[in-house]
Amino acid sequence: MSCQVQTYSGSRLHEYPRRFTWEDRWLEVSRILKRWQDPEHLCFTVRAADGRTYLLRYHTRRDAWDVQISGTAE
Repeated sequence: MSCQVQTYSGSRLHEYPRRFTWEDRWLEVSRILKRWQDPEHLCFTVRAADGRTYLLRYHTRRDAWDVQISGTAE
């Protein structure tokens, strides 16, 4: 699902996500659990303020983000 993501950009673009949209509402990122990149994506597994785990992916060629839920609330 496509989404909007607000990121911190320090020494590089989209260094880490701060908050993102899910089902038409903004969720704050409370913790970054994992980050990696491949030639076409920046990827972050994050825990959001709602307690769920999400996968955020930035598609570098399209300049677009998508999100999917990857875990339930604790």
